[in-house]
This record gives sequence, structure tokens and C-alpha cells, in this order.
Amino acid sequence: MNQQDQELLDKQLWGVSPSPPVNVSVAGAVSFVLVVVFLIGLAVGTGMSTPDKQMQFVSRDALAAIRF
Repeated sequence: MNQQDQELLDKQLWGVSPSPPVNVSVAGAVSFVLVVVFLIGLAVGTGMSTPDKQMQFVSRDALAAIRF
């Protein structure tokens, strides 16, 4: 098989062949950013909630959902 045959075969099989490997450092950075944004959202949401009454209300509802 010469170079021209190989190029033609690659063009024909482009949809069947697996995608090239993803750069691990880029995937790791994206995952890290997503985790950081999630944790910041949790912190902001916790800070914006009212202290005692809402937390007790949520905990009672969650406990009732678990029991039934």
C-alpha cells in the first residue's frame, strides 16, 4: 500500500475511525474549572439563604421524603 492509497483510505474511513485522543491537561483544566464554579455556587447559595428557618424547613422535608 503506497502513500496515496493510505490517504484515500483515511478519507473514506474518517467517520468510522475513532476521534483523536483528547489532551489530558485540557480535560483536567476544564474539569477543575467546573468543580470550582460548582463550589462557588454552593457558597453563594448558602450565603444568600436565611439562616435558621429555611434550613430547618428543608431538613424536615428531606427527612420526611426519606422515611416514606
